[in-house]
Amino acid sequence: MLYALGVIVFAVGLLVSIALHEIGHMVPAKKFGVKVTQYMVGFGPTMFSRKKGDTEYGLKAIPLGGYIRMIGMVPPRADGKVSRWPRRMASAVEDFRQVSRAEVQPGDEDREFYRLTPGKKMIVMLGGPSMNLLIYLVLTLVLLVGLGLPKDEPTTTVATVTKCVSPANATKAELQKCTQTNSPAAIAGLKPGDKILSVNGTAVSSWDQLVALVEPSAGKQLSVVVERGGAQVPLTITPVRNLKYANDTGTKTKTAGFVGISPTNHHFYENVALTAVPGQIGSQIGKGLSALGRYPEKIGSLWDTVFHGTPRDPNGAIGVVGIGRIGGEYAETNLLDTKDKVFALISLLASVNLLLFFFNLLPLLPLDGGHVAGAIVEATRRGWARLRVRKKAPALDSDGGEAIGKPIYVDTAQMLPVMYGVASVLVLLTLLTFYADIFKPVQLFGG
Repeated sequence: MLYALGVIVFAVGLLVSIALHEIGHMVPAKKFGVKVTQYMVGFGPTMFSRKKGDTEYGLKAIPLGGYIRMIGMVPPRADGKVSRWPRRMASAVEDFRQVSRAEVQPGDEDREFYRLTPGKKMIVMLGGPSMNLLIYLVLTLVLLVGLGLPKDEPTTTVATVTKCVSPANATKAELQKCTQTNSPAAIAGLKPGDKILSVNGTAVSSWDQLVALVEPSAGKQLSVVVERGGAQVPLTITPVRNLKYANDTGTKTKTAGFVGISPTNHHFYENVALTAVPGQIGSQIGKGLSALGRYPEKIGSLWDTVFHGTPRDPNGAIGVVGIGRIGGEYAETNLLDTKDKVFALISLLASVNLLLFFFNLLPLLPLDGGHVAGAIVEATRRGWARLRVRKKAPALDSDGGEAIGKPIYVDTAQMLPVMYGVASVLVLLTLLTFYADIFKPVQLFGG
C-alpha cells in the first residue's frame, strides 16, 4: 500500500511538472500572438480534452511527456532554394514541412511561430525549461528552509562492539579469519546500548571528545564509567595501537589508539538559513551538471547491465519507471521515518526537474535547446546582414531582413534528419532504461 502511494505521489508530481513545463511554453507564445492549437499532457490516445478559444486542452493515455502545438513552426519553402540533402531526404523534409504547415489557415499568417523575432522565439522555447528550474528552486527552498537538511550526529552511546582488532584496510577475507575475541571493548565488557559517561574522571559529552581521549592512549589503562540499565558501571579498557581511517571518506589512514566500538547516531533535521540557501542551490546545480556530463558513461554501464549481466549501478542512468519505483521504495521502507520519506520524495522530484532543465537546454532538435540554437543562428545572421547593408541601404525592414529583399529566417525543417537521429537515440535510451528498470531495477534497500 505504501509502495503504491509513493509511486502515485511521484507520478502526480511528475505530471504536474510536465504540465507546468508546457504552460511555460504556451503562455509567452500566446502573449506574442502565436496561435496554439493544442496543449496536451501525455502521449497516445486522448483520454480527455476540452477546447477553449483556439486551443484544445487535454490529457493523453501515456503520461511520459507533453507538448503544445503552435502553428507555423517551420517557414514555407523559399522559392528556388535547393536542399542540401540527397533527393530522398529532401523529399522527406518537404513532406514534413507540408504536415507542419497544414494547420495554418487563411488569416493566420501573422500568428505563425517562425515569424517571431529571434528574441521572442528564445523566450517561448526557454519558458518550459525555466519552469522546471522554478519548480526545482521552490521545492528546494521548501526542503532547506521548511524541513531542513538531515544530519547524523554521533553520540556517546555504543551501537556496536567489534569482536576483533582489524586494521582499517583489512580485506573481507582477513576479517573472516577472526576466530578469537581480542578487541579492548569486548574484553572489557562494553555492550551495545552502553552510554559512556567519563574516561579517567573526565566527563564525556560527545563522540569527538571520546575519540580525542582514546586515540593517544594506546597501551594505557583507562577507567571508563558507562550508564547501563539506569545504573553506572565502572570498566577498565586498554586501547591498542591500530590503523584507523583519518577522515570520513576513507581516503586517509593513521595509527592511533583503538578500542573497537561504533557510536549510535542522533538523526535530526537542521534548518538552513536563508543566507545559506544560494550556496546550497549552487552546490546542487554543480552536481547536476556533473551528473549530466557523466551521462554517456552511465549509459555504457547500463548497456553492460542489460547485455552483459553486470550489477546495476545505483548511481547510473535511470528512467521514469525506475524513479517511480524508487519513490515507492522510499515510501514503503521501515528504515526511514515519515519526515525522512517526505524529504526523500520531494528531493527526488526536485532533482528530476533540475535534470529536465539541463536536458532540455541541450542544443539539439527536437529539444527546446535546439530551437533556441536556431534562434541564436537567426539573430546572428540578421545582425550580420545589418552590418553588410549598413553602407548600402539606409535601413532594414522590421523583420530584420535586408532593406531590399526577404526577411531572414532559419529553416528548421532542413534539420529533419538531425531530429530523426536525436529522436532515435532518445527512443533507444528510453527502451534501454525501461527494460533495465523493469527487469534489473535499482534497489535502494536491498531485496
